[in-house]
Amino acid sequence: MLLELRIGNMALAEDVVLKPGPGLTVLTGETGAGKSLVAGALALLAGGRADRGIIRRGEDTAWVEAVCDLDARPDLVERVRDLGVPLVGDDLLVLRRELHREGRSRVLINGNLSSQAVLERLGTLLFVIQSQNQHRELATTGFARDLLDAVLGLGGLRSQVAGALKEYEQAAKLLAERKQEAGLAAEQLDMWRYQRDELTRASLDENEEQELVEAIGIKRHARALQDAAATAREHLDHGPAPARETLGAALAALESHADKSPRLTDALQQLQAAADLLADASTELDRFLDAFEVDPRGLDELEERKALYEELRRKYRRDVPALLTLATQLTDRLERQDQALDDLDQLENAVTDRRDDLVEACRELHEARIEGAPRFAAAAEEAIRPLALPDLDVVLQVDPDLDAAGALEVAGARCHVAAHGADRVRLLVRTNPGEALGEAGTIASGGETARIFLGLSILARSAPAPLLRLFDEVDAGLGMDSATPVALLLRRLAADGQALCITHLPTVSVHADHHWRVSKQVDDGRTTVDLQPLDGDERVEEVARQLGGEGWRRDDTAAQAAYARELLEAAAGAVKGRSRAPAKGRAES
Repeated sequence: MLLELRIGNMALAEDVVLKPGPGLTVLTGETGAGKSLVAGALALLAGGRADRGIIRRGEDTAWVEAVCDLDARPDLVERVRDLGVPLVGDDLLVLRRELHREGRSRVLINGNLSSQAVLERLGTLLFVIQSQNQHRELATTGFARDLLDAVLGLGGLRSQVAGALKEYEQAAKLLAERKQEAGLAAEQLDMWRYQRDELTRASLDENEEQELVEAIGIKRHARALQDAAATAREHLDHGPAPARETLGAALAALESHADKSPRLTDALQQLQAAADLLADASTELDRFLDAFEVDPRGLDELEERKALYEELRRKYRRDVPALLTLATQLTDRLERQDQALDDLDQLENAVTDRRDDLVEACRELHEARIEGAPRFAAAAEEAIRPLALPDLDVVLQVDPDLDAAGALEVAGARCHVAAHGADRVRLLVRTNPGEALGEAGTIASGGETARIFLGLSILARSAPAPLLRLFDEVDAGLGMDSATPVALLLRRLAADGQALCITHLPTVSVHADHHWRVSKQVDDGRTTVDLQPLDGDERVEEVARQLGGEGWRRDDTAAQAAYARELLEAAAGAVKGRSRAPAKGRAES
């Protein structure tokens, strides 16, 4: 429940606190006393638009704070935690929104900075605000459809439609992409085949080009290379002073004395390493000379082969590894194109199957709505007619959402299909006999639409209940006697949590579990708003004041006080199941 709502430096509210209890709490006061401040504060905590103009004159910051106890609402606890909002050990949630005259506003959740987006999502979970301007919501596209589905429990069928639509769209997208790819491939096919064949014939190898460079160099300088290698080997192994023999003599001279001096040992090791290197070099020169061919024939072929590598790299603007990758890709494209017709047939069959599944899901949802609409209408009339709308007629009209350009045909007509199905659902009402049916959001007056929405709220209680519902003068335009059913309905809505009602009618006030009065006072030339809980004689006095405002025995304050007590006693008796209504005709006296 909402334990406390605190408002600071907002318009006329300097620092006021409201502590609504469980059940129904009413807020009363003279016109202009500041009751709308409470509604505005809750709207801010629900993520509503902030206006810096409401900051109290002379102050830099306005704020509103709510302390919520979710201990008895594990469903809300789970959903709040799903939003990544931590709760303290006793499942308390503290929301605070600050408006600054200069700079950005701030959102704090349990003392931690948060964002407007998180506050908006929390607000929809915790608070539902209803006013006599509710016709705007009644006129919202999809309101009647969503309400009908919620009341009839069609969430499962809607999920089937949404899933079938997603699969159909995915299949259609895959088919479209494959067709586009096949069309482009058809245009590029000859070029792809030529490139693939050219690269395949080239038989490229990542290492060959470097080998060609060496082979060409050898062919071009064969005699000079052979002479150089032979001369080097002669100096190593033959001639007047062979390098290997000279090095061997040096090793022999040191070997018998090296152990007597570390420095000689190091020199001996270095000479041994040099001897090993000379031996390896000599062996390599032997191999070179044994395999050497002086014949320059084949040079042209090698140069042509090297030129092919250069030409392909220049032509395709790729190095050799990338050319090999391209050859593989071209082969894959050509093979895929060969399979294109088979692929398209399979994809088209998949789209047809998914389309059939979607149409069937839409049809089932459509028929369920058609079947359940009369039951919904009858239940709506039963709930709303006692709310001073005795002649109300309600019709839920379910029609295909026609779309001549639609890709799907549902219920024999081309329709626009969305995740919620292929129907257009309208909530039609007639509030006066002999009049035509019309859209609930446009044909009824502000007070009527508020009461219609209030009655519909009872039908939609299967949805997760908020922490608190605020009803802002939904009884506007009603007389005292006509408001009693509204008050009883508000009590029913508050039974699963809390409801806060701003009202001018005494016959609504007396049915509240808790009563608060809003008043204005002037201190040192500044006007402030005060909130005060009422009980006992103070509550009787406030109800009597409301009776005077309604014009009943305006100058007879004693009669008003007596009747206020009767109304309060009758309301208390009704709660306990006893009928203790005041004498008939008293309200007309």
